[in-house]
Order: sequence, then C-alpha cells, then structure tokens
Amino acid sequence: MSGSINNFIILFCVIPLAAGLLSVPLVGRSFPSRVIGTLSFASTFLLAVYLLIQGYADNTIYVSYMGSWTAPFGISVVFDNLSGLLLATASAVALGSYIHSYSTNASHIERGYFHPLIQLLMFGVNLSFLTGDIFNLFVSFEIMLMASYALLTIGASKKQMSQAYKYVMLNLLASTIFVIAAGMAYGMLGTLNMADMALIVKTKLASGEGLPVGFTALAVMFLLVFALKGAFFPLWFWLPDTYYTCPISIAGLFGGMLTKVGVYAVVRTFPLIFTQSVADIASVDVNPTRTTILWIIAVAAAFTMFLGVLGAVSQHEVRRILSIHVISQVGYMVFGLAIMTGWALAGCIFYMIQHMVVKCSLFLCCGIMEKHAGSDDLDKLGGLLKRDTLLGVLFFVAAMSLVGLPPLSGFFGKMVIIQEGWNNGLWWLSIIGLATGALTLLSMLKIWSYGYWNPEPKKYPQAAKPENVKSSSRSGYIGIAMLVVLALFLGFGANPVYKFADRAGEQLVSPDAYIMAVLPKERIKLVNPELAAKLYDGIGHDRMSEPLDEEPMIISASYNKEVHP
Repeated sequence: MSGSINNFIILFCVIPLAAGLLSVPLVGRSFPSRVIGTLSFASTFLLAVYLLIQGYADNTIYVSYMGSWTAPFGISVVFDNLSGLLLATASAVALGSYIHSYSTNASHIERGYFHPLIQLLMFGVNLSFLTGDIFNLFVSFEIMLMASYALLTIGASKKQMSQAYKYVMLNLLASTIFVIAAGMAYGMLGTLNMADMALIVKTKLASGEGLPVGFTALAVMFLLVFALKGAFFPLWFWLPDTYYTCPISIAGLFGGMLTKVGVYAVVRTFPLIFTQSVADIASVDVNPTRTTILWIIAVAAAFTMFLGVLGAVSQHEVRRILSIHVISQVGYMVFGLAIMTGWALAGCIFYMIQHMVVKCSLFLCCGIMEKHAGSDDLDKLGGLLKRDTLLGVLFFVAAMSLVGLPPLSGFFGKMVIIQEGWNNGLWWLSIIGLATGALTLLSMLKIWSYGYWNPEPKKYPQAAKPENVKSSSRSGYIGIAMLVVLALFLGFGANPVYKFADRAGEQLVSPDAYIMAVLPKERIKLVNPELAAKLYDGIGHDRMSEPLDEEPMIISASYNKEVHP
C-alpha cells in the first residue's frame, strides 16, 4: 500500500459548496438551479469512480493537506477505498433523488432554498467521508446537520414542525457530547488527527504501557454520538416520525444516506483507533477497550435488527414501514462492526452502499405511489401493478434487493456478515439476522400485496389517472430507474465491487497503510521508531527534507516517489 498527494480530492467539497453558493442568487429560478445541481452531483460521482478505480489499480491512498501544513498539525483530507465507495454512492443517491424532486417537490419548495440546502448537505456529507481528523469530522457533521434542519422544515407544515424538534434537540445533545469527547481525546493523546491517534494507540499497546485511564469511557462517548446519528438501539426513536414528515425526495435522500454517515464514523474510527487488534503484539494479551466496545455493539446490533423489523411489520403506511426499516437494516451494519474482522467490515461496507441505493429508490417509489392514491395508507392503495407496470417492476426489484433475495445486491453483504458472525462465535446474532431477513420479506410483501396486487379501490382521486401521473412524473421515474439499475449492477456485478470493499476492510483492520499514507515518516519515527523501521524497510529514497510547496500536483504515484515532501 502506498500514499500519494492528490489535491484534486478537495473538489468533493469545493464542487457542492460552489454549486450551493451559485444557487443562492438563483432562488426562484428552477431551471438554472436544476442544471447546476445535476452537474454538481454527476461530476462528484464521476470523479469518485475515477479516483476509486485509479487508487485501487495503484494500491494508493490519496491525501491532500490544506495550506501545505502536513499531518498531524494541519488539516488532512484522505481518499481511500472506504471514502471512495461512499462518496461515489452518496453522489449517485443525491443525483437520483434530486432528479426525482423535479416531479414531486411542491412549487413553494422548488422555488425556495431547496437547491442551495441540498448542496450544503452534500458538502457536509462529502467532508465527513474525507476528513482525516476528529475535529473536522465534528465540523462536517455540523454542516450536514444545519442543512438537514432546514430541509426537514422546508415546507413549514405543522406536521413537520411538530416532529423536527426531536431531531434538532437530540443532535444538539450529541454535538455537545462530541465536543467534550474530542477535548478529552486531545487531552489523552495530544492529537485529533486520526492517523496520529492510531499511531499513538498502537505504540502504547506495543510497548506494554497500556491505554490512558478513561480510554474505554472515551470510546463509549464517541460510540454514543455516532450511534445516535446512525440510529443504533436504543437511540433510534427520533427517526421514524422525522423521515415520515419530509417531502418525499428529501425523505429518500435522508433515508438512504444520513444514518450511514453515523455508521461510517464508527467504521472509520473504531478499528483504526479504539478497537485496534493486538493479536500480533506479544507483550499484550488483550485490548480491554476492544472487548468492551464489541460487546456493546453486538447487543446494539441484535436489538436494532430485530426490534426495528418488528416495528416495520406492524405499520400500515408505506413511509412509516420504509422509515422504520432504515433502523433494522442499520442493524446488519452494526452486526458487521461487532465482528470487526476484515471480511465482516467488507460485508458491512458493501451492505452500506447497496442499502443507500435501495432504500432511497424505495422512498422515491413511494412518492409516485402517493401521486396515484393521494396517500401512502395501504388501505387506500391497490391495483398499482395494472395502473403502472413500470413502477411495479421498479418497486419489486428494489424491495427484493432490500430483502436480500439472491442474486440481488442485498444478498451478498448479508451473506458475508452472517457467515462471519457464525464463524466468530456470534452465531446468535446470525440467527437474529436470518429472522430479520424473513420479517423484512414479510413487510415488503405486505406493501406489494396491498399496493400492487389487490384490486384497485373505487375512491382513487379523479386527478390521479395513470396517464396524468406518468406525464407529470417523468423525472421521478428517471431518478428511480437510475438507482434501481445501480442496485442491479451492485448485485450482478458484486464481484468487482466487492474487491473495493474487501480492500477497504483490509485497510481498516491493518491501520499501518493509513498511518503511512497520512503521516510524514519523521512523525512515525519520532513516535514509534520500531514501526517506522518496519514500514519503510526497503522503500528506498525518501524526500522528507524537501519543502511541500515545491511538490507538483499529481494524480497517482508510488510511495517512494511522491508521498511526503
């Protein structure tokens, strides 16, 4: 594994920020705002795919230092396989829901601040996936949350306002705990750069010095913050009513993406810092923080999966079923985290990206269903397969992907996670995962039988004639079809995509590559001379003495040529 300076990766933040700023003076003018937004999401998607493929081929982690200040003192942004997969998927989901919004947003929302806010949201999400330090992870969360607060209440309806306060208050609480935890982490380790934190923890474990007093409590605090944002048990209660009240294109974007940012934060920080494996360190038998945290995560996974799916089965409105299913499917990702092996994390990452696509597409299908019936109540739906065959096909493919019917996309991530759980002593979680999958099938068939298979009710709105819905929803079908095609690709093309997820899992459980890519050799040598000798043995000429501002901007290079000046 090598590292390479690549200043192009900051474009993932610059593009949505610039698009958002350009959209502000265009408020009230739909067409130019749509053009800017579509180009923004399409360009970040293509850039992510290109860098992901290039980085995989060269076995390279890309790094950029803001203001030419190297880590751990400056701000670092890092693009590896995990970041690349999530950036590409998030951009695709944003593009699909954004195109869908052309047909479903009310005119007062379309002509308001929807376009700048959606760009600001993606700026925060992209920065979350890229940032290399804990403090800027907090900053990116706050940018994302400020935009989400405004989008949750953008229609200013009574229903929205009555539910949004829970989301706002809980996230303010989580943000407060986040700041406190970041301050404690700095006090314990003297740094907030994630690679530097990983290096210090690794050094303390290897030397037999042990972790600082209160390190386990610090890990629990971070887990509390990220679990609330990811809707882990028992911190999920804000989600169902919040997503239920949004305009459907925003609900699809939130349902597909926002909880995954919380999951990502755990996936990124815990294997790297708090639950580092010490099996290869002879002087230390166990990392006590790892043992404690993994048991907490395992219990959270069991309740998140099973109670979430029971809640979904009990509902009778499509939006509520889909919203609560966000919780149960997050449970599978938490399950993969509880195992914390390279394969389990690869399964977690693959399941995360496919769920982002599938869940968003299901919400967007619900938007077209509501256009037909004027409601998402299953008692008021029926006959949709005959009225709208295309919608029926798109919904069925997305629903079976969510269930995990082979060879669709949801199957592969679940299969790896459940198999790894069985092989690593968490067989009881594997059984709960299988039961959750069966109940997920039941809830999806409930929507299918009521909404698509049952006879058409006599009281469909007169304005909702099939031809009227189809003519007014062309962009809606395009957005759904884009995501469903991507979900099919993730299923039938699982092998090549899984290679990226597998590489990401390897990088997470073996943090040496991340440390070497982000930190200068002199820093590693100062903190851990033995590790520096191990990492750089045979690498050859290093350019530590050369000034950073003389370094050319490059897209790909091997470590011994263009890693750190």
